[in-house]
Amino acid sequence: MLRSMRGPDPNALRSWAASQGFAWQPEDTLPPVTPRLRRGVGIGEHRAYYRSISDRGVTTISADNRKKPERETVGVCQGRLPGGLDGVVGHHVHQIDQGPGHEYRYVAVTDTVVFADLPLRARPVFHLEGGIGGGEVKAAITIGKPKEASGPLDGVVAALHGKTESGGLQWSSFPAEADERIRRIVSASTRSLDGLPWQRTVVEYECGRLAVWVKDWALIDPDSLDALCRFASGLADGLAEVDGAGPPLALEAALPMPDPGAREKWVAAGVDLVEWEEPPVSVVAAQERYKEDVKPHATRTGWKVYGIVAVSLFVFSLLIAAASLGLSLAFDQYPMPVAIVVAVIAVGFGAIAANRVGLETGQEALDDRLSASSVPWGIEAFARGYAEHAGLTHEDQEEFRHRLEVPFRGRCQIAWQGDLNPGQPGHLSVWIDPSDTPEPPRFYLLAVTAETGAATPVGYESKEANGVRLTWQEVSSVQRAIHRLDQLRAAI
Repeated sequence: MLRSMRGPDPNALRSWAASQGFAWQPEDTLPPVTPRLRRGVGIGEHRAYYRSISDRGVTTISADNRKKPERETVGVCQGRLPGGLDGVVGHHVHQIDQGPGHEYRYVAVTDTVVFADLPLRARPVFHLEGGIGGGEVKAAITIGKPKEASGPLDGVVAALHGKTESGGLQWSSFPAEADERIRRIVSASTRSLDGLPWQRTVVEYECGRLAVWVKDWALIDPDSLDALCRFASGLADGLAEVDGAGPPLALEAALPMPDPGAREKWVAAGVDLVEWEEPPVSVVAAQERYKEDVKPHATRTGWKVYGIVAVSLFVFSLLIAAASLGLSLAFDQYPMPVAIVVAVIAVGFGAIAANRVGLETGQEALDDRLSASSVPWGIEAFARGYAEHAGLTHEDQEEFRHRLEVPFRGRCQIAWQGDLNPGQPGHLSVWIDPSDTPEPPRFYLLAVTAETGAATPVGYESKEANGVRLTWQEVSSVQRAIHRLDQLRAAI
């Protein structure tokens, strides 16, 4: 339905901001630091139609298709929000590219968002999404008939996302957290949902960044805005409560590994495919070695995907050709020569598109299959190898993350415990920060020891608090290596 309508008015929240004592700006676009805030990144500035969706699911498209930025946040209010959270509220707009040939290719979507950058980072939970659907779920393609795997090369056991129901919403955590932990975070806040269109409400928490959304609606009702802020504040309170509830980190004791599930058993079996005479020199070196074993299986998967996609697209082009010829036979106004030309063009373009799209999709499937196995196997092989090399104990990296407040964003990939130097017990770890997507992830090496009051080693950063000393260094992916960890241990 096409209507004469405009986008969100930056002044729509101005009176509410004044009544609450907030600072107000007509525009101050939020950074792309959560999945929904990243929508529109890279699309560029285009002429776009505004889209709105009613409570009954009726979609309305505006008649206004002026040039718009790929993403912007307007009517931004900042201050201590109802409920106590220091954050911002605004109407956030992002563009969607619906593809060439679509009647409305570029569409601008308006949401209402509460955003806050919390100091908690990944300790309570690294990534959490909530909503009617529990966040976005990416589907996987299974090629061929399901069969029982005879070994780790026969398939992939995906990393689990935690799934929890609380307050009428579905919650998805990664790495998977216990149901009890998630309910402690969210249960009190969901009481504020009564004043909100909860069917449209979406929650995102990613390593300290909290974004609470009302989708496809520029919310301006003061009571509803207050309820949205109280809901976000309650979530922040729940995250802080869980963050401070865990036991302290002991330097002299390793955190025991949990009982292995299907994923852990599959990773262990994959690691055992290679007999390492010497520990792998780095995470990347280990991953490259496992790619040699996975590549034949990944190549078969890629060709299967290519065949399915190519055949499907070519059959679709044949159906178009057949429809053109059928129309010519049924209607005299559609001459046969024209129908033949249309059919030939459809089949020709269909064959080209089938080959091109099939190859692209097949290559993506091959790459995904390679990384899905070689990445976790390489990480685990390096973790085992360095534990043997340094005389340390490989420990539970997720429990380590829960117990340690780190000065950077990210989640722990590997953790070890033991004497980092003679008579100096502590913990050593590797961290990954993927929060700057689509930029490449960042990596850190971190040592945790007792407070010493010593100067910060050259080339490192350090911090002392609560009886422990953190010494860390940002490194590249290939520098997650034995020699860099040895250098860190020697420097502390």
